[in-house]
Amino acid sequence: MLSFPHSGDVYPEDFGYDPALSYSQIDHPSDKYVDELFGAAANLSLPTIKAEFPRAYVDVNRHQHDIDADMLDDPKAWPGRFLPSGSVEVGATLFWSKSYGTPIYNRKLSVDEAHSRLSRYFIPYHQTMTHMVENLRREHGEVYIIDCHSMTQFDHKLRGGGERPQIDIGTRNGSSCAPDLAEKMAELFTARGYDVGMNKRFIGGEVTLRYGWPKIGQHILQVELRRDLYMNEATRERNENFAKVQADCAWVLEHYKTYIENRA
Repeated sequence: MLSFPHSGDVYPEDFGYDPALSYSQIDHPSDKYVDELFGAAANLSLPTIKAEFPRAYVDVNRHQHDIDADMLDDPKAWPGRFLPSGSVEVGATLFWSKSYGTPIYNRKLSVDEAHSRLSRYFIPYHQTMTHMVENLRREHGEVYIIDCHSMTQFDHKLRGGGERPQIDIGTRNGSSCAPDLAEKMAELFTARGYDVGMNKRFIGGEVTLRYGWPKIGQHILQVELRRDLYMNEATRERNENFAKVQADCAWVLEHYKTYIENRA
């Protein structure tokens, strides 16, 4: 199965981001078009799950306690815990505070609206994904999940600003899936002419951590596609290579599915 936790573009009316921001600024964190690039999943009868809401609104690839308390109007009233990750400075926690350096809000989030985002979006997403994974495991004995993402061409300046590989495969440094699965995915993208990294820039987030348990036959790997391959990062428009990247992703999915079906 495939998951698309960051490709949503349906903006809830209660988002309440700074109205001075342009669409490209507020949409910049999203993995725009990634679900389209892997659209061949439907023809291959592969189940998929997609978060329709935008990543900046609530990020289902973060832990539910990964919250920047400074974003809330009354942190003492928050019913949960605050266990923020190292992404607070860049604003990439459960509720994003920045869009690559640009503040998303000109206000504080109320405790009620933050809690609502968890209960109405985050929890249902993971309940649904858990249900899908368990059904597949009961039916087939094993589950193979591809968690689909995109990344900017260059690292954030806080990480040195270097150019990233065209494809980066994350496996939580080998803990989320059997080694041959990641190797096969890398081999297939390499065969299509891409520069492929393995846990080079992203090892995987909450989704790979939560669902990757190879000891019980539950395998997941994260695939990051570099955005400049298929889109203009500034305007968010598809570029002239979009159809080629889409065809390459279809080819990879088809051959990866065949590999899984024939895997001992």
